[in-house]
Amino acid sequence: MNNEAILREFLDYTQFVRGCRPKTADAYAIDMKVWQTFCRNDYPQMDNPSKAKMVVDYIRYLRVDRKNGSSAVQRKLATLSAFIDYLILMEIITPKQDERKKWPKLLDTPERLPVVLENKEIQQILTQPDTTTILGRRDRAILTLIYSVGLRVSEICSLQLRNVHWEEKRILIQGKGGRERYVPLDSIVEDVIKDYLTSRTSTISELFVSKKGGALTSRAIQFMVKKYAARAGIDKKVTPHKLRHTCATHLCKKALI
Repeated sequence: MNNEAILREFLDYTQFVRGCRPKTADAYAIDMKVWQTFCRNDYPQMDNPSKAKMVVDYIRYLRVDRKNGSSAVQRKLATLSAFIDYLILMEIITPKQDERKKWPKLLDTPERLPVVLENKEIQQILTQPDTTTILGRRDRAILTLIYSVGLRVSEICSLQLRNVHWEEKRILIQGKGGRERYVPLDSIVEDVIKDYLTSRTSTISELFVSKKGGALTSRAIQFMVKKYAARAGIDKKVTPHKLRHTCATHLCKKALI
């Protein structure tokens, strides 16, 4: 079933009948070229691409010869499955010939574990801002909010002065889709914010002010986190999202203790 004409017709079908986006159609074409190469070398007379034995050998080829990870293998099998659906639709093979139920199950495991910083690394980052300056105190407060409370960069940028409820010991956060939630204002977060506010002179409503006097941007915070991680000598790729993930991981560990 490695017929060039049938493969071209399948690719046309995905784009012009199913209405797949050009990028999806291109991905199908790339995957089918890989499958063609495999068949040409190992199964030149293949007449039923759903054969379980062939699929087992195909997976081995993808993992061993091409060094493909789990997600790439899953995608190529999904493309092959779509091709089999097309063959059945066009009555090139029959539903009774379909052996996909016999295909091996792939373990759905992440190919890369997310970066989680150790407590020591977090402390190294938090001590990098120069707290003798207003910008340093601002940056320390932002880093503490990201790690201790798990705020998103967009939430930090839009955080208003009026959203900090000192007496109630909580902060009102405007989240995605306009959804609101409260996060705790613990003593550590309270101290670093108050320390920053003692030298803040801007009149804008946003809590955190840029060097030029306006509201901070997401890019500025991303650059700031990267800068302090580099100063701390941390080799891992550190982003605000990684700090949030570290926050969640450390909270889960505390809950289990």
